[in-house]
Amino acid sequence: MEPLLPVAFLALLGLALGHPEPALDRHWELWKKTYGKEYQPQEDSLRRLTWEKNLWLVTLHNLEHSLGLRSYTLAMNHLGDMVGAGSGSKP
Repeated sequence: MEPLLPVAFLALLGLALGHPEPALDRHWELWKKTYGKEYQPQEDSLRRLTWEKNLWLVTLHNLEHSLGLRSYTLAMNHLGDMVGAGSGSKP
């Protein structure tokens, strides 16, 4: 089982309610530190929700890969807090 799957599930539930998942607080702070991200509080909240959504998508995709449904894996990177990562759009 993917190690972050239960946490990602909680994050998805939080996203549905429009609130960040507290279980991911440490991961969010570590991700921001790793990629040198700093935001004002309001932007941080928006970016956090986007990051959680993208983390969920990556985790779900990789779970499907482990079941043989996908031929490649995904990983979070410096674009993980962007809407439509790779398309140049931002929240």
